[in-house]
Amino acid sequence: MTRVGSRHAGLDGRYYTDPDVFAQELDRVFARAWQLVGHVSQVASPGQAFTAWIGDESLLVVNHDGAVRGLYNVCQHRGHRLVEDDFAELSAITCPYHAWTYDLGGRLVNARGEDLGELCVPSVRLDTMAGFLFANLDPDAIPLEDTVPGVEAELLAMAPDAGQRVLTSRRLQLINANWKVAVENYNECYHCPNVHKSFTTNTVTPGSYRIALRGPTVHHTALGPPLKSFGSTGHVDAGEYGAFFTWPVSSIQCYPGRILNTFRWVPLAVDQTLLIREWWLDRPDPTPEQREVIDRDWSTTVVEDLSIMESVQQGVASRGYQPGPLIVDPGGVAGVHAENSVLHLQKLLLDALDGP
Repeated sequence: MTRVGSRHAGLDGRYYTDPDVFAQELDRVFARAWQLVGHVSQVASPGQAFTAWIGDESLLVVNHDGAVRGLYNVCQHRGHRLVEDDFAELSAITCPYHAWTYDLGGRLVNARGEDLGELCVPSVRLDTMAGFLFANLDPDAIPLEDTVPGVEAELLAMAPDAGQRVLTSRRLQLINANWKVAVENYNECYHCPNVHKSFTTNTVTPGSYRIALRGPTVHHTALGPPLKSFGSTGHVDAGEYGAFFTWPVSSIQCYPGRILNTFRWVPLAVDQTLLIREWWLDRPDPTPEQREVIDRDWSTTVVEDLSIMESVQQGVASRGYQPGPLIVDPGGVAGVHAENSVLHLQKLLLDALDGP
């Protein structure tokens, strides 16, 4: 990253296009950070399970006799994925390749009659925040609460029943862009007045938008639009929008009306990212009012960002791209007219790549 006068230029294009940089990120970023994988409601009963990706690693999250466990989703025999489905109800974990069977804690119990002694699927650390489950591949990582101090309390202040919510809607979208293009776009609202007319009319009051930078957390806040009724809980003009982004690829949002929703971005390749967009409401099937909010968000804000991100990916790969200065508020207050958050995220990346 270079400095232009009193301003900072963005990352060189190679950080978004070089497969070698991407490979380093999988090891130095994704294998060492807490990342959102789901919610406790998805594994509330013994045998309930779901799979999730952390970087290029597939994980299995399962309720084992009332305790939620995280396991690498890989058979210890020949490496086949143990569970292929996104969601499952299990009494045991049986590999579909050679039928080796593990209990729900990951211990091998049947290798088709062979006595192989003690053999277990490696575990993965899990932690919770307001009912949301995070995973970390680093066994020595500091706890989630110490990584993002205070976030759980702030989130529960906005949505006290966050831990009791259930998955109401889930949509996936392949983005033909690097994961950093996606999270940088998400974490700045410099483009919002120009691009997101619905978001700045139906969800937030643009002049109140603020972004606070707190280590690996980017905290977005805004006032909701006046005299607006929202569909999740019947609240009218609940008054607040909040988003808690956790580096590198997780965000929990609360729309006015206590409408909880999440973004997850899964890096598939240097120029491909999977967006997982989920809504966590008070019932598994949305009301007509809730469906209206979900559909409007997807057809406006999400769709509007897709073409932008893919255009940016093409641009940073251009021979003619020379990173220009980011618009940074020297007072550190980022609203809809500054890109302090982009600079912050790029520094987090460089620190991770340069670290031990």
